[in-house]
Amino acid sequence: MHTPKIYGPGRNVLALQKYGQVVSSVLAVALGLLLFIAAYKRALNPLFGSVLTEQYLDLVVYGCAALAIIFPKPATRRILLGLAVLVQIGPHSTYWVGIYAARYGGSATGPLVCHILALAPVVYLSTSLIMCFGSRFVVVFGLASSALHSYSIAELIVHGLSLEPRKDYIFLFLGILAYAGWVKICAAEGKLGLMRNGLQAVNLTRQYFSLLFPATFLLFSVIRPPTLTTYPEFPHYSVRYPLRILSSQESTTGVIVVGELLDTLKDTAPDALHSLRYLRASHSLLGGVWTGDAVVTMRGIPRTDELGTPLGDSIYSAFVLQEAVRLINGTSECPDDHCERALVIGVGTGIVADALAQHGISTTLLEVDPAVYYAARRYFGLKHPGDDNVFLEDARGWLERRVATLSASPSNPPKFDMVVHDCFSGGRVPEHLYTIEFWNELRAIMTPNGVVAVNFAGKLGSNSWRAVATTLVKAFGQCRAFHDHLGAIPDQHLQDEYINVVFFCSKSASPLTFRPSVEGDYLHSYLRRHVLSSLERREIPISVLRKPSVLSAKAKDVFLLTDTDNKLNEWQRAAAAEHWRIMRKVMPDTVWETF
Repeated sequence: MHTPKIYGPGRNVLALQKYGQVVSSVLAVALGLLLFIAAYKRALNPLFGSVLTEQYLDLVVYGCAALAIIFPKPATRRILLGLAVLVQIGPHSTYWVGIYAARYGGSATGPLVCHILALAPVVYLSTSLIMCFGSRFVVVFGLASSALHSYSIAELIVHGLSLEPRKDYIFLFLGILAYAGWVKICAAEGKLGLMRNGLQAVNLTRQYFSLLFPATFLLFSVIRPPTLTTYPEFPHYSVRYPLRILSSQESTTGVIVVGELLDTLKDTAPDALHSLRYLRASHSLLGGVWTGDAVVTMRGIPRTDELGTPLGDSIYSAFVLQEAVRLINGTSECPDDHCERALVIGVGTGIVADALAQHGISTTLLEVDPAVYYAARRYFGLKHPGDDNVFLEDARGWLERRVATLSASPSNPPKFDMVVHDCFSGGRVPEHLYTIEFWNELRAIMTPNGVVAVNFAGKLGSNSWRAVATTLVKAFGQCRAFHDHLGAIPDQHLQDEYINVVFFCSKSASPLTFRPSVEGDYLHSYLRRHVLSSLERREIPISVLRKPSVLSAKAKDVFLLTDTDNKLNEWQRAAAAEHWRIMRKVMPDTVWETF
């Protein structure tokens, strides 16, 4: 029997329908590829951080797409089967390739090696699949990918799904679609290589096609990645290192991990780092405290977590240095010889917030990641200051609303006497929280003698350091900077060494000076006594910056950060690689590979 031919308008309608189906398929492949790339980036961030993960990403994606256009394409069914397998094992391959690429490739070549081995094959096969529809559709594929990427639709979808208990929905969904496409094509061609009788296989597949979906779920549960964000019960003990993971979960800023380095190596390997608890966000330490035998106080009972575990000093002296905001002479004009209200932007482990509260200061906490705040409360001894004093959101939106409220009612809510601003994570800071507009809004909610402490890390000779210093001086009029090293830094190393610096700035007309610290400032802490009693030796004059000076007109034009002209992220890329290498030296590889 011959299929009747269709002529006239009906033929045009069928052609349009077919063309529409092809375009829809191209758009679906484009969205699927972007979803995979977004999920891949999310899986790789804990090993390299967001900056290094994205360093060679576009180069690999566009390069593989070009190769797929140039070289002959495989058969469509082989492409779909290859995509199904590669996407299904995506979380697993990304993890294992990533950890060895990080160990042996470092920050320079590690991300590139991982992109080539784990991502490139998926991009190549996806572009080859588009070529099966015809080379003219590659343009549609490119335009669709660019448009979807511009609006970050894939990023939003993956971000939303990653907060679920199972963060691998994207890989599962895309793998099922690729498997379904492979089965459909094989059924249409009468070629199922896994069965002997082709026609019988086609009929059998059509009859039991629905069984493929639950079977895929079962298969996927076997090959899930060896990470802990879906771990049913904590604590988890590493079999490779004396490491205990107390908590691990996906959150708004990445994987949030609370871990402990145990003291089992202190006798056999005295130089090994041990007896500490840390808080980690992707590939960055937000802070930590000493535990076990390392808990030492001047006198009195040490702080404890919610379970009563004793906690020692901070492993980072930068947080203690930020507490010097209380020692600025202008703050002594507050009632009862101390300021009443403080704002902490970026809670971390809660070291600063807890210290301010212990000094009787009413403290408001502003933290973008809820998981960080709850980890600080449960595992690091932070006391809840009350629901009205905790805001778990981005600081910029909260600040804009606060300024608007103050404009409508100048006396309510009350202004802040001191602000601690510490948003450094992963080798960089969020650029929108360092612009002149942000600092001007912050000034609006501060008292006339209000003081802000701003944490920043990098090399003093870098453009990012100059930009932050220039913008702060422009916004507040006077600033002083102090490093957090336990010892002195030789002058010849100031420009080239990666150091942590805390700026203290004030809009007051009075000179910015510090009173001498006293025993009451130390809260029974040896670290606080060491840091707060040595402020004079820690100061770094603003003038040490290489020319142009932050006070010059040229510097204000080049380095002033604004909402419309902000190059801070671009300038921080080199610092992110340096920060990654430092983190790998501070903690053993096993710590970064267990999340």
